[in-house]
Amino acid sequence: MTETAIDRLGEILWGAIALQSNAFQLIDTLPLSSRLAFLIVLLAGLSQAIGQGIILFMNRVKPSRFILSLFLAAILYAFGYIFWGLSTWLVCYLFFEQNASVFSVARVLGLAYAPELFSILIALPYLGVPISIILSIWTFLGFLTGMNAVLEMGMWPAFWSAVLGWVVVQILQRTIGRPVKALGQWLANYVAGVELIADLKEIEKVLELGVPTKTIPPNDPPNK
Repeated sequence: MTETAIDRLGEILWGAIALQSNAFQLIDTLPLSSRLAFLIVLLAGLSQAIGQGIILFMNRVKPSRFILSLFLAAILYAFGYIFWGLSTWLVCYLFFEQNASVFSVARVLGLAYAPELFSILIALPYLGVPISIILSIWTFLGFLTGMNAVLEMGMWPAFWSAVLGWVVVQILQRTIGRPVKALGQWLANYVAGVELIADLKEIEKVLELGVPTKTIPPNDPPNK
């Protein structure tokens, strides 16, 4: 029977967390690798949503709304992964003449999100922001390791591809992507029934002072 990425899940995950090149080579060659990579991203988004879910508890959000909010947060989180992968692939193609498959870049990036599975730890008081920064850097280093191992483009080209790809995403989010981002935030608030706080420093302030968040009326439009 053909061995799949799911069969070697433990080896691949821990290899990615340890920044081992062979883990990224496996994710690019084994069957079901694309599904596994996307699943890792969704679980990372879910972990982050649970970590920030303390706000939902503080506002006594109904269990059904709480669960829906978690799954919506995971889906919205995955959109960031998709855009980062696409922009990085485009940078590789335009500036470094890499004919790599967009799916290879997506699989590598998806596996690089493995450290983000620990995002639930951002719920720790006063440690949430440092942990979030560490996990982001860890993910970026994993992406570099994977790009270098799978695309064989060298560390510096991989570095600039990932950085420029991320910059493109940030520019898009602050320009033509602002209405989409606002819609996503409104949708998250609407599902939760409260005005959610995404900034970790604000979350810590709420935990310290016990300041309640604003209830969202059913027909409030997205913020401009």
